[in-house]
Amino acid sequence: MDHDTAATTLIQLIEDYHDYNTGGICEYAYPTAVEFSKQVSRGRPCVYNVRRRNAQDAEVPRHMKAASDLADAERKTILSCQAFSWTAQSLCAKVPGQVEVAVTPDGRADALYRLPCRRRGHGQDGRMSGGEQDESEREGEEEREQVFVQPATTDMSLSSLLEILQPSPYAEEKTRESETPSTSTPVYYLQSQNSNLTSTPLTPLLEDLPSNLPFAIPILGEPEATNIWIGDDRSVTSTHRDPYENLYLVLRGTKTFTLYAPVEEMCLHSKMVRTGRLVREKAKQGQDDEFRIEMDRSTSFPDDDNESGESEGRDGRIPWIPISPLLSRTYLNSVFPYYKHARPQTVKVEAGQMLYLPSGWFHHVRQDCGTWDDGSRAPCIAVNYWFDMDYEGERFVVRQMIGKLADTVRDSSCSSWGIQNGDQTSH
Repeated sequence: MDHDTAATTLIQLIEDYHDYNTGGICEYAYPTAVEFSKQVSRGRPCVYNVRRRNAQDAEVPRHMKAASDLADAERKTILSCQAFSWTAQSLCAKVPGQVEVAVTPDGRADALYRLPCRRRGHGQDGRMSGGEQDESEREGEEEREQVFVQPATTDMSLSSLLEILQPSPYAEEKTRESETPSTSTPVYYLQSQNSNLTSTPLTPLLEDLPSNLPFAIPILGEPEATNIWIGDDRSVTSTHRDPYENLYLVLRGTKTFTLYAPVEEMCLHSKMVRTGRLVREKAKQGQDDEFRIEMDRSTSFPDDDNESGESEGRDGRIPWIPISPLLSRTYLNSVFPYYKHARPQTVKVEAGQMLYLPSGWFHHVRQDCGTWDDGSRAPCIAVNYWFDMDYEGERFVVRQMIGKLADTVRDSSCSSWGIQNGDQTSH
């Protein structure tokens, strides 16, 4: 199939999808298993309010009352968990050891950074570029390449992390929209995605949380992974998708999700990029730490530490999305020709609420700090449960077909789809 046919087919599919799905992201009371199964079958995100009971007794049909009463009992059990009354002191007492924390210069991890392209015969030390070029960059200047970069990490106590995250209030004008790393204080985010509540020193926290979500077990089975996320409003999650059914419970603060339906894959202009990671270099006293990018050997260019000259580079590249919804719609439409067909939906998930995010949905996440029960400022704290996606039935096969059509459009396009001033970050 050629470029034009693939693009036309996908545009029609996007329009048809939105014609049949006119509602936004709905908020519901805590569900019964049957109610949740209906949402899973639709494959549509929604927000469940754990603080709201399923329905008033008088409104529940007699044949559904038993299920409603059970759901209400489950809801009360979840609300009684100690996690909803955590304090900084109780968290530190639970986890006295050190934990792995992501460190970035600007809150962007698992993200796209720009660095000068290496020209044959010219050296590059991988240091973070210090300036940002716009669309009017001067002729003859060195082109800047986007690469996918994982964060630096450090081991620290939970007490040290919480002390760092105790904010001096941040200005409203944040640097989230800049690809140029800030030289201010590094940003710390507990964001390891390795089921950190079951496989790291954070495990003692699990006993204070719902060990599972009862309404989900009959539908999705046991969770594949359970993670906790602790950070402040400088950390942002770049646009991506996961092969998991996701239930995301906010305990403190808020999470703001910008969501794109799987049919909109072409609109997000995924591109193949080299990969690397941030390396943090401690500075002398009185100076700021520096970060540099260390490229992965599997995606090096032929003369990058590869004496044989064999081209390793193309094999290890990965697809990543250069779209940030924090940029203006006008800018995105002008730089990315198919973005105009996307209809992103934004939802804010507050403490005591839970987002159901179906597998395959693209999402970008921001967060804001909350308060402890004594009124003092607390970091944003959330827990998510990942369940393996279902590969049976038609949904997965259809998404595979959408992906192949989107690849046809991307691979046959001659234009370079790279943003000049976008945020891409860690989850």
